[in-house]
Amino acid sequence: MCPGHKKTFLRARWAFLLLLAASVLHAQDKPVAPEKLKIGFLMDSLKIERWQTDLDNFQKRAGELGANVLIETAEGDDELQLQQAQKLIDAGVKSLVLVPHDAEKAARIVAAAKAKQVPLLCYERLVRDPNVSFFVGVDASAVGFLQATSLTQIAPKGAYVLIAGSPADLNAKILRDAQWRVLKPLVDRGDIRIISDTWTKDWNPTEAYTHMTEAIELANGKIDAVVASNDGTAGGAIQALAEHNLAGKALVSGQDADLAAIIRILDGTQTMTIYKPLGSQAKLAAEAAVALAMGEPVKSAVSFRVGNKAIPAILLAPVVVTKDNVKETVIKDGFQNLETIQKSLPREKWPQ
Repeated sequence: MCPGHKKTFLRARWAFLLLLAASVLHAQDKPVAPEKLKIGFLMDSLKIERWQTDLDNFQKRAGELGANVLIETAEGDDELQLQQAQKLIDAGVKSLVLVPHDAEKAARIVAAAKAKQVPLLCYERLVRDPNVSFFVGVDASAVGFLQATSLTQIAPKGAYVLIAGSPADLNAKILRDAQWRVLKPLVDRGDIRIISDTWTKDWNPTEAYTHMTEAIELANGKIDAVVASNDGTAGGAIQALAEHNLAGKALVSGQDADLAAIIRILDGTQTMTIYKPLGSQAKLAAEAAVALAMGEPVKSAVSFRVGNKAIPAILLAPVVVTKDNVKETVIKDGFQNLETIQKSLPREKWPQ
């Protein structure tokens, strides 16, 4: 290499090294992106349609707020749900959202969160523990009242069957108590006769089917109404009614506005369901969970007194859905899809 070329090469190499050093120093000066805020979500189960809807909406809103949601699903196993809670707390979640399987046993999860100073929000199902930080859901008492009232307005007399939810779910007990407050005066007058009043473990539709089959046999097929506490138990009951040529003849309540229930309502085998605006509910829960994680106050409209402490809460209003208002409720809100419903029914049964 000639001396002139060598000098040019060395100058170029030196300039490259200076540029490389400057870029390294610049990279070191850049602030490191903060780790996303972590929120834990403990689900009881995802087997029922509505819970997946809740979770999807919650994740979407939490993501918009810059949070990462760590999800665990226990599928009805209380010990597993406790282990999952401890796992999320150890993973550094700044707040914990809980859908408890058993409201009594879940108090251990509340205690575990308190021990690590992690705020805990109960979603849909309240754990009766004064250390719960917040509650977001729908008033279960109002739901039970609307279920029973909707049926008694149509059939103020006759043979009734009650199919309650899980005995481990506090909401199921609140629902049943509210249903009974409507039914008891009519039972006392002798207008309504209760054929069967049963609980359904884990809200299992198959168990509801068995309860309904037994009630039909007890009543010799004379059933006027079935107060089913959710759409899953309603589906099990309607299957039993169909096998005895009673589907569409007996009134049946429900809750959650599942797709299958909306189709049954339009088809005439289920009388009504309760729609809870899950999109709004999940969004509000995500906003509250992020605020709690950041140590910020959360606005609430109401509160529950648990022991000597008031638990702040956001409660959304339940809506009765019948064949007459499907379009104005679940379809208008985008909760159910009109085209999907139409594909499942003959044209004459499409929502008007």
